[in-house]
Parts: sequence; C-alpha cells; structure tokens
Amino acid sequence: MTLVFTNHQGPWGRLASVSFKLIHTSRTCVTTEKHLWLLQLQTDKADFEENGLLTHLDDLSVEEEEREEEREDEEEFREFYLKCGGNVAKTRAAILHKLSQHKTIIGRVVGSVILIVYLVYLGFCMDYAFGDEGSIRLVWGTCFVLFIIGYSNFSEKIFKKIGGVCRCQTLRRPVVRKGIRWFLYLSILALIITYLCLTILQTSPENFISLAGLVFFIIIGYIFSKRPDLVNWHAVFWGITTQFLFALFILRSRFGYSVFNWLGARLEGYMRHTDKGSQFVFGDSFRDHQFIFVTMPLIIFMSSTVNMLYHYGVLQAIVKNFGKFLYFCMGTSAIESVNAAFNMFLGPSEAPMAIKPFLPLLTASEMHAIMVATFASISGSVFGMLVNFGAPANHLLTASVMSAPAALAMAKLTMPETRRTRVQPEDAYNIRMAKFQSVLEAISIGAVDGIALASTVVVNQIVFIAAIECIDTAFQWFGVRVGVPGVTFSLLCSYMFYPLAYIMGFPKVDLFKIGELMGIKIFANSFVGFMEFGRLVLNRKDLEQYQLVHNGTWHWQDGNVILDATNVTLVGGILEKRSEVLGTYALCGLNHIGAVGVAMGTLIALCPERRTTITKYVLRANVTGQMACFMTACIAGLLYDESLQSA
Repeated sequence: MTLVFTNHQGPWGRLASVSFKLIHTSRTCVTTEKHLWLLQLQTDKADFEENGLLTHLDDLSVEEEEREEEREDEEEFREFYLKCGGNVAKTRAAILHKLSQHKTIIGRVVGSVILIVYLVYLGFCMDYAFGDEGSIRLVWGTCFVLFIIGYSNFSEKIFKKIGGVCRCQTLRRPVVRKGIRWFLYLSILALIITYLCLTILQTSPENFISLAGLVFFIIIGYIFSKRPDLVNWHAVFWGITTQFLFALFILRSRFGYSVFNWLGARLEGYMRHTDKGSQFVFGDSFRDHQFIFVTMPLIIFMSSTVNMLYHYGVLQAIVKNFGKFLYFCMGTSAIESVNAAFNMFLGPSEAPMAIKPFLPLLTASEMHAIMVATFASISGSVFGMLVNFGAPANHLLTASVMSAPAALAMAKLTMPETRRTRVQPEDAYNIRMAKFQSVLEAISIGAVDGIALASTVVVNQIVFIAAIECIDTAFQWFGVRVGVPGVTFSLLCSYMFYPLAYIMGFPKVDLFKIGELMGIKIFANSFVGFMEFGRLVLNRKDLEQYQLVHNGTWHWQDGNVILDATNVTLVGGILEKRSEVLGTYALCGLNHIGAVGVAMGTLIALCPERRTTITKYVLRANVTGQMACFMTACIAGLLYDESLQSA
C-alpha cells in the first residue's frame, strides 16, 4: 500500500511526509539486509557442508530426539516410580555441588589423613621387621613417592628461581657462555681421562679396545655425515658424556649396580605374574610351548601395563622430565628429546603417534632423529619378551635408558640441524594423547594392542626362521658343488661382523658367535637374533645349575656344550659373561632391515606430506640407529667390571 500526500503546506502534513519517507527507507534497508542475511546463511551452510561441520548439528538433533524419547518413557512408567526419588536426586546434586566448591580443601584433608595412616603403618612395619629386603624396599618406595609429591608441588618454583639466576645479564653474554661451556668440556674430559688411567688401565687394560671402537664409530659417523661442516659437537659430546656417566654409575659403582640389579629382579618378578593367566588358559603344561604360551602372553601383559601407566599419568611424567633433561644437557630440540624418551616405553608404531600433530612442522634433521630413536630402542612390551628370552633384565633396563642420548648424539652427528625448530618446548612437553575413561579400559585396549604385536612377532619368527633355513640350505648346496661343505648364512655373517665384534671389545672366543648373531639380527629379524642370544645366556644358567647340583664335568663338541653326568646337550654352547653383558647393549634395538618398512609405513601414514623426507632419510636413520647401539656397547665394554658381575 502506498500513501501519497499532495498537500504539504501545513506543518503536520510535512511531518507526516517525512515520517513515511523514513519508514519506507527503513523497510527497504530491512528487506535488503534480510536478503543479504539469507544469502550469507546459504553460503555458511555450503561452507558447513563442505567442511563436514553439519555432522555435529545432526548429532545434536539425534541426542535431542533421544532425550525426548527418554522423557516419554519416563512419563509412561511414572506410576512405578517413588515420589521421593526426585528429592533424593536434588539432594545428591546439591551435596556434590558443595563438595566440588571445596574440592581443594577436601583433597588436602583426605590426602593428609591417608599420609598419616600410611606413616603409622610404616612405623609398625619397621618395628616388626627391619633390615630384610622387604623393609628396605618399603623405605625406598616411600622416599620415592614423597620425592615425587614434593617435586610435583615445588619444582616449578625452584626452576623459576634458577632460571632467574641464569637469565642475569652477565651469564647471557656470549663470551661468558662460551667460556663456561669450554670449561665444562675440558673439566669433564680431564676427569674421564684421569679416571680411565687410574682405574681401567690398572685393572682391565683390555677394555680400551672398546674405547677404540667408540672413537671408530664417531669417526665413521662424521665421515658419512650429511653436513660435516655443521655438526653440533655440543650435542654429540653431552650425549656420549651422559651415557658414560650413567654407565659409570651402573657398571662401576657397587651401589648403582645393586640398584639396577634389584630393579631388574623386581621387573622379572612382576612379569612372572603372567604365568598364572597362561596356566589358567593353556593348562599346567603351558611351558612345553615356551614361545607361544609364555612369551606372547607376556607381550600382551606388558602392553596393558604401559597403558595403565599412561592412564595414571606416570608415563607422561617420566617422558616429560627425561625429555627436559635431554633438552637441557644436549641442546637438542624439545620435540626430538621428548620422542626419544617416549621410545623407552612405546613401540615404533605408537611413539610417532604421540607426536603426530607436530610431524608436519619438523625439520629434516628432527625427522631423522625421530626415526633414529625408533631404531635404537625397544618398547616396554618388547622388553618383557627379551627378558623372557634370557636377556639380563638389569642390563636391558640400562640399555633402554642409555639408548635415548645415544640415538640423539648419533642422529646429530650424521644429520646435523641446519634450521630453527618450529615446535615450542611448552607444546612438546604437554603432548595430548587419547585419554581412557577408566583403568579397566586402559588395560583392555592395551591387551588388544598387545595381541597385534604378539601376532606380528609370531608370524615374523615363523617366516624368518624358515627363510634362514632356506638360505642355509642353498649356501650349503653351492658349497658342496665346489667341495667346501658347511657354508651357511650364519657362517658368512660371523666372518662379516667379526671386525665389528672385535672393536666393540667382545672376548676373542666369542667373536664369531657374536658376529653371527649381529648378522641374523640385522639381515633377518631382531627377534630371531635376540632369541638366539637369549638361548646362549640361558645355557650358561643351565650349566651353572648343573655344576651346583651334580658337580660334574662338561666339554665342547661341534660348537655345543655336552654335560657329561646327564648327557644333555646345550645347543650353541655358552658365552663369556662379558659377551652376555655387551651383547645386551649391542643387540638392544629394533633396527633390522624389515623395521625400515615398519617405520616408513607408520610415519607416511601419519604425515603423508612428509613422504619425500621420510623415504630419503629412513635408511640413513636405520644405520645410525645400529651405530648408536654399537656405541652404547662400546661404553659398556669400556667400563665393564667382572667383579661386580660375579658378586
């Protein structure tokens, strides 16, 4: 409807005309804005559909429909409900609301009560029996828990004060920083040389062969480095120094050796709980099939244990603090330091998933370091399997920890960093992973993941043992054709890796056997190589038990040990104790040729845009991971003390 005013002479007529013009203009603007709003709504809807965001709206509508159906069901069955039920629900909600408002105070009160009750219990325990292994375990465990509580509550304040001191203007001057750095280099190097000359040279001069091996692997890494002119020797020096100090505490200190020997025994005792479940499922004769009925359940059990540690935050705390330690000591980036710590617990498929959001941001050197850490370490699940094979638990635990700085040191030697990292330390230290709803869910999912790993190990054992047997048969056939019987793949490996075994410091009587194990581990499968190594370790235990019980004689025959009193053959013979220790460090790592495909497939699936970088450096990372394990074995050989092993 349109109104037209022809008489505009009076004041009221002019006012009415102006008012209607304003109304018409506003209506036109509103109509225009309405059209624009509808157009924008259609555009936003198209964008929502394109990005898949309408799925969330559909889910909300489904939830609303479900709630409506639930309300209808409640109305239908309302005659069966108690009228006081609503009051109970409201009262409970009010109580929970009040508790949530004072949860900090309530938590402190409850924690204090629990602490007092526990200390009273500890006092009764110490009064009842003090001095045995159980009481010492209880005291050390209590001290450790109290340390963790204090560290979690006061560490940030302490580090802030230390950081304030370190940020003073004098210490930030380049000349002062360089002087402090070189003072530490020369001081630590002088202390190490003095210690080696006063102790190792006097008691075990043959250990210096391992020192030559350590220098050899550093030189090889430097010669074949991607950029020898840009090697960060600070990271290399502190990586090797960290390993040396850690090995010094474990292998040369009676207290350190006792601590890790005790930890290894506790881990073995914990893993033996798997036998109860295996006995229930497979029967009393489950040990007749050792590998499938004992080792495989152990992998599943340890996988669930790792998930349980993650659920309670223990794994994150260890990884975060150990990553900070590596970042502080070596100067490597925070993300590669945290990844190296993750690899002590998680396998080659799980560890990269923990840092998946950062994979597109990594530099080429960081990506290389991620892969090296994967090849140079073992996961918690594999740890249990190797212990069951026969590996010494205390040395395997030490090797798992030492592999982290070794991997970073060798990674920065063979592939130096040339660009600035794009991942901030605070982001790397607070990696978010999928949380479990409860500890039962964590254990259950860990068991399912363990089944996948166990099945992979089983099929690989079948295939690679069969492949080695096939290759041995072929080599024997070709050898017979020229009148040289007994030529096998294992024999060729023993000659091929003889020089490496020698320069790492293995005893001369075991060089061929260790070379054979190294060849099987690298070219066939890490699990097969470690299973053969574990069998030789268990043979020594059987021999010692035989001598203790029968006090009988034994002799070598065709590479095997024959127990005369029982006429039992220990296939493959035995190794020297030094070879058992060094072999644990040298073989500790999933770096066989087949592992290249596993690492490459996992990383490409997680970060397809970095396919070129991954495929370009994965073989270099595999060789570097092997060298890191060999370097760890050299340090162990340099500091090996026979008296502690016999104690």
